[in-house]
Amino acid sequence: MKYWTYLEIRTKVRKDLGIEQEDFITADELKGYCNMAIDDAESEIHSIYEDYFLTDTPMATVADQASYEMPDDIYANKIRALIYTLGSEVYPITRFANMANLFEAIEADKLSTSSVYRYHLTNRSAVSGVKIQLTPVPRISAANMILYYIRNANRMEDDTSLCDIPEFVDYVIQFMKVRCYEKEGHPTLSTAIGMLEYKKKNMINTLSNMVPDDDNILDQDTSFYWDMGGNLEVNQY
Repeated sequence: MKYWTYLEIRTKVRKDLGIEQEDFITADELKGYCNMAIDDAESEIHSIYEDYFLTDTPMATVADQASYEMPDDIYANKIRALIYTLGSEVYPITRFANMANLFEAIEADKLSTSSVYRYHLTNRSAVSGVKIQLTPVPRISAANMILYYIRNANRMEDDTSLCDIPEFVDYVIQFMKVRCYEKEGHPTLSTAIGMLEYKKKNMINTLSNMVPDDDNILDQDTSFYWDMGGNLEVNQY
């Protein structure tokens, strides 16, 4: 599947609109339109099939350190799983479900001798940001965890930036065209908006079909076969 660079996206938009040599829409404005389109597509993706952006990263405990940084590209603190894995020991590090459970976290730090970790999130200030707090406080330094989380879509920073929603790059391009038409007061703006809505519907349908469904295979009804004494051939499809 092709991943478009911002240069390719920008070039197509300008060529399709016939504005290759114009500067009425500045380079910064056009890049802004592109990132607005990605923001909009990302919102739909996260609301329908957030695992589209599922990724993972290794984490390591540090002896006597309870607080750990979140990944820079995490979306809305969406942690899907935190797995402890060291040698043959593998288990999910579960999250304290609510504030009442935080008493358990304090108690575990003070009194427990258990080495089984749990976690909760803190957001003490804008400077420190959101952190993962492990309980009990780790006693060893080791590369012993894997964090599965939902990441942000890639934003366009320069011409080499890759748009990592390749199935929906047409939506991104059409969104940019509509914004250009809006600024220009173009007479075909309403038609462009209609096409954008059409592409958005296609995007939503595509995302809906991506959602895994473990119940989409129907068990074959063989009761008639058994009622007839098991002598009929049952076709398997």
